[in-house]
Amino acid sequence: MPTGTVHFISLGCPKNLVDSEVLLGRLVLDDFAVCEDADQADIIVVNTCGFLEASRQESIGVIQEACELKKKGSASGVVVAGCLAQRDKDKLLELLPDVDAFLGIMGEEKIAQLCEDLTKKVKSRRAKSPERYQVERNDRECSADVGRLRLTPRHTAYVKISEGCDNVCTFCIIPKIRGVHRSKPVEMVLQEVRELAADGAKEINLIAQDTTSYGKDLYGGFELPRLLREIAAVPGVRWVRLMYAYPSYFTDAMIEAIASTPNVVKYVDMPLQHISDPMLKGMKRQITKAETLDLMRRLRAGVPGLVLRTTFIVGFPGETDADFDELEAFVKEAKFDRAGAFKYSPEKGTPAGRYPGQVDEAVKEARYDRIMRAQQAVAFDRQRKWLGQDVEVLVDSKAGKRWVGRTYGDAPEIDGVIYLTGGKPKVGDLLRVKVTRAEGYDLHGKVVEREAGVPAASVSGA
Repeated sequence: MPTGTVHFISLGCPKNLVDSEVLLGRLVLDDFAVCEDADQADIIVVNTCGFLEASRQESIGVIQEACELKKKGSASGVVVAGCLAQRDKDKLLELLPDVDAFLGIMGEEKIAQLCEDLTKKVKSRRAKSPERYQVERNDRECSADVGRLRLTPRHTAYVKISEGCDNVCTFCIIPKIRGVHRSKPVEMVLQEVRELAADGAKEINLIAQDTTSYGKDLYGGFELPRLLREIAAVPGVRWVRLMYAYPSYFTDAMIEAIASTPNVVKYVDMPLQHISDPMLKGMKRQITKAETLDLMRRLRAGVPGLVLRTTFIVGFPGETDADFDELEAFVKEAKFDRAGAFKYSPEKGTPAGRYPGQVDEAVKEARYDRIMRAQQAVAFDRQRKWLGQDVEVLVDSKAGKRWVGRTYGDAPEIDGVIYLTGGKPKVGDLLRVKVTRAEGYDLHGKVVEREAGVPAASVSGA
């Protein structure tokens, strides 16, 4: 007999997804059965996002739905974990009285016992109710994210190489939620990667609040190049992808490691946020326009075939028409392969939330539409560089009669896909594919070799 049944809802970014996998692993280890139907669960766990107002509202809505199921008798307990619980103690205790317990971001050591106590409480009136607010400090040393119950397809996984952030971006609340930057030791990261590779993961996506700062606290310097090389050498790992890179700390050694290390894909996710110097200064991004342009030049010169993804913020306090026009021109000229944008959201507890010159919502919306239209035109044009190329493709799924995969230039979930014809693909296969058509953000291709043998960076004209 299982200890109980649990339904798990994971919201937010890939970093939160890793936390969810760890929490689920602890529950399964304690003999909880995981069920997909919330109506059939004893306990509903919601791992929340608290980064932006929109994400907080989404999290609160999901929690309230879980509480409604509890009121109807479908579930006996609701547990809230993650960034929202870490951030908003006083507000949540009052706003969500039907939540049985809040865990925050460091709850992996408590989750199983908490859910067990809640299950016992329902079965026996004499059982003691657990403490409602069990959120710990956010400065604990990192632990290995092992024993995870994977929520991604088996062939791809995220690995969190550090926790917290030392940057002082004025729009961001994450350092207050997640604490200061703490790197995992190299061997700890490798332990996680080996476990994931043994479980079938061919693609390792490296994530953190700031991946480029990896190692500075443990080793006295930036050790991302070393980490990339050691992960790429783990048996079974075929793709290593770098995400959440901070531009101020992107060194030539990092560029060389990406360019020269087999299995490190020629892809960098590097949020720039803006290009206007007044905006970069107001955001405290610790980089100038000239330095940004120089970094992009060095990246593209140093990594042939590089696919570059970024994100921008529009409507930051004080953003003038001239600032935005400069950003729009930059998007058109820089020709990012992938880019997204956010409308600035004033966050309580951040310096920018108190800045004068808050931009009208209608202006933010108009600027967001303009920047995304500009980037769409660039992205569609950039897709044509793939035509006629033989590329390595990782097969993700089957949609109807069509197999769907990704090139090295496409990160899971956030980028495009390639639709495949020919061959006999299976999920998790790495294939050599000739690209035959570009359609919007996606590609079409024909399988020409079952097991890919081409380098990850094989596209010319990037």
